[in-house]
Amino acid sequence: MRNALLGAGFLLLFASIPSFGGTADGLSPSTAGEAEVTPDGTKDGISPAPAAVPPATVPPDAAAIPFAPAPGVPPAHVPSAPAQNPPPQPAPGPTAAPSRPPAVPAVSFVAPPSEKAPDRVLSPGEVDLQVTKNLEDITEEVDGIGEEFFATASMEVEKGTGGSFSGITRPIDKFIHYFQTRGRERFELYLSRSGKYVGMMQKILVRYGLPEDLVYVALIESGFSPKAYSVAKAAGPWQFISATGRRYGLRIDWWTDERRDAEKSTHAAASYLRDLYGMFESWPLATAAYNAGEGKIQRAVTRYKSDDFSELIRHRYLKQETKDYVPKMLAALTIAKDPDKYGFGDVAYEAPLDLHTVTVPGGTDLAAVARLLEVPVESIRDWNPELRRFCTPPNRELYDLRLSVDAAFLAEERMEEIRTQAKVTFLQHNVRKGETLQSLADRYQTTVPVLKELNGLRKDSLGRTPRLVIPVTGLMDTETVPGTEISPDRLTMAHMRVEEGSRRARIREPRRPEPGDAVTVRKGDTMARLAKRHGVRVKELASANGLKSTSKLKAGASLVLPESVGAAESRPAQAQVPKASVGTKSSTSAGAARDLRKRTTRYKVHKGDTLNQIARVYGVTVERIAVRNRLKKDQLLPQGLVLVIPLES
Repeated sequence: MRNALLGAGFLLLFASIPSFGGTADGLSPSTAGEAEVTPDGTKDGISPAPAAVPPATVPPDAAAIPFAPAPGVPPAHVPSAPAQNPPPQPAPGPTAAPSRPPAVPAVSFVAPPSEKAPDRVLSPGEVDLQVTKNLEDITEEVDGIGEEFFATASMEVEKGTGGSFSGITRPIDKFIHYFQTRGRERFELYLSRSGKYVGMMQKILVRYGLPEDLVYVALIESGFSPKAYSVAKAAGPWQFISATGRRYGLRIDWWTDERRDAEKSTHAAASYLRDLYGMFESWPLATAAYNAGEGKIQRAVTRYKSDDFSELIRHRYLKQETKDYVPKMLAALTIAKDPDKYGFGDVAYEAPLDLHTVTVPGGTDLAAVARLLEVPVESIRDWNPELRRFCTPPNRELYDLRLSVDAAFLAEERMEEIRTQAKVTFLQHNVRKGETLQSLADRYQTTVPVLKELNGLRKDSLGRTPRLVIPVTGLMDTETVPGTEISPDRLTMAHMRVEEGSRRARIREPRRPEPGDAVTVRKGDTMARLAKRHGVRVKELASANGLKSTSKLKAGASLVLPESVGAAESRPAQAQVPKASVGTKSSTSAGAARDLRKRTTRYKVHKGDTLNQIARVYGVTVERIAVRNRLKKDQLLPQGLVLVIPLES
């Protein structure tokens, strides 16, 4: 008995040595606590039997130690397992020493990224996987129709207790008074902003067979602001939460939030309001459901056995916000229909949006587009409030960008440059020792905020970030294939292409037409639009060309810009004749003089540059560069050599 106890004690001591033992179930301590608990109280995959040393943990020199008691000695008593558990299987003892140590399960480690690995082009899917980690996954709870209601709404409000809104007269009057006093400044802003969107929204509502006065739901929801965002995480002019927005076809991801798109969100709101009216057949209940959710209003109707909104708001079930929603909308509608009567006659309404769409590639840099179209990037963001990032979504092949009429016309002319100079390619960069966000932003010609945004960084330091997603522009089509490795030389050439494109755009920038010059009518131009573009009066422009102010213009026709009255009187008589042809000639001569000065440029050779690469950047042939610099076409270029680049005329 003593020998058996000594043998068992030695065995337990041997099994407890950290370098040879482990947990009995083969799991690491960190994962052992995570094993699934089965209904009988044991962890899945863990035997309730006493711990035994796995064969794989026994070293060669310990293989001869027997695990069974010595002959003639009875086995030590082991407490029996509970009845519901199967009896433990005894560990078989080795019959002979193995010739080689047993195989130990391999432990795999993730190797750190090599600092010397070149940048690699990422596919749109890989970029999405990376940036999706930056989004917080927020779960949100989603709790010609009825025209007669809105046709007489303002008149019924004015009737007071004698009208059809007698049950909600007091709250309506309360909100009219509020909008006229404490809320006046904000309501004036809402009315002013309404001029920008009401016309477009009403046309969409009518297309869905809805009363156009439903547009005032957007007034009380957001004050017609695409940037509005509520504490309930509702966004855009119609204040959709993400779940309802997606249900009605709005795209919401890391790149875009179409709830902020005034046109697309109006289509979604029209579909939703039409469904709500089909459910309740009452605009007070349908609009209340737009605020509280259809389920909440349906339960109120069922609970109080009434579909009369004025009856439902007498009870405590609905929140005060919902009780105020319909009276507030009716008060806003009443004032907006007759602003003079309620003291809002001096509101300056914003002009309706006049935007055209231009189709650009997915992943087009907005700042680069702004530079090419000579407009502020803030304007492009205002015209496209649904864009959340610095570029159009790279996970879409094409994207319809909204631009002003002039910018859209110029974009069509410069579309090839937009495709080549503004197209973003995303690279995976392994962070090297000593690199900072600012140094990387400078090297890749981007900004620190863009790098932080793309990589979910909160601070201006990299910390222990092993790799980054970095956007670059100017790469050739063959270099944007996912998986392609981008060397520093390729990156330098891409930057050269962008710089050269910007330089050419500056050279090509046309002279602003002056009075007396001839201008060409663009597609979609009207007399008023052309006069506004060139800073002249409509009547003067029409008179100078023998036309009426309402005359229709044909694209491609030439009109002469009128001179101001003072300038015309101060000129000699012979100078007052229209000089469309003279102006065109002088403009051409000036352009020729500029081209003459700019027919050549200089380029300093960098390490690894070839004549073929440089020729592609500047859009000329290798032969022209070689002849101009007295070089052979296949000659190696020494670093620092200054080349004269003959430009195409």
